[in-house]
Amino acid sequence: MVPNFILGGAMKSGTTFLHNLLENHPQIKMIDRNMDHAFFDDDRIYTRGKEWYMSLFNGVIKDKEEGKIIGQTSADCYFNPGSIQRILDHNPDTKLIFILRQPIERAYSLYWHQYAMGREFRKFDDAIRLEPEVIKKSYYNLKNYSYMERSRYAQQFKQILELVPAENLLIMDFESLIKRTKESVNEVLEFLRVDIINDVEELNYSKLPKNSASIPSSHFAVVVSAYLQKLGLVRVGRRLVYMFGEEERPPKMSDTTRAKLEEELKDDIAFFEKVKADFQNKLNNK
Repeated sequence: MVPNFILGGAMKSGTTFLHNLLENHPQIKMIDRNMDHAFFDDDRIYTRGKEWYMSLFNGVIKDKEEGKIIGQTSADCYFNPGSIQRILDHNPDTKLIFILRQPIERAYSLYWHQYAMGREFRKFDDAIRLEPEVIKKSYYNLKNYSYMERSRYAQQFKQILELVPAENLLIMDFESLIKRTKESVNEVLEFLRVDIINDVEELNYSKLPKNSASIPSSHFAVVVSAYLQKLGLVRVGRRLVYMFGEEERPPKMSDTTRAKLEEELKDDIAFFEKVKADFQNKLNNK
């Protein structure tokens, strides 16, 4: 049954980076990333049915017959509370890999990603203050404006830990993946029971696409872009905001905002710190 494993996020935590590395491994076939492959975590797509979902894998049947393991990336499957059960109903032996980033940093990074895409026009403090009401308005809003909600790891992973057998679950941290890439990737490869690497260049590390930080210089363009995209004119809105993109890092979060989020997300930060410590202990004990 395919896929053999799912790389499940969280968003802005290095999911794309790991996906790109794994797809260069000779014993792994990653199916292309697009919204259709969010089958388990997108309620709208899930209604198309499992027969439709299985048709997405028609192009990798030969790879499976040749002994490759088949993987897909679905960066929100930890976030939708029903998605893990859907995955297990489809294939109870599915292996799940999650990369977690420090909850505040992840939320802030996602906010600036959405702002740069022209989806978000509010200031960060306003966006997180209004988030509880905004995400209730529509499924679109839930998917696009859940900055804090996606960082509430403690509750989300409580269910995952209860449902998924330990031998089929790997939770790693973003910092280890970025700073100790070879060791972290080898931990993933051992989990998937394929050959480990001696050097990251075996996976074309230096040739991977780089995500440069880009922030629109015109707030007015972002406001107009967000309006156009909500009207369904996504390409027009994106082109507009990209015209004003400048490569620079997001501004530093205010100390007041950070202190407030540290209090609000304290349980989730504690969960993340345990995940980080456990994963780094694995790496140190190799």
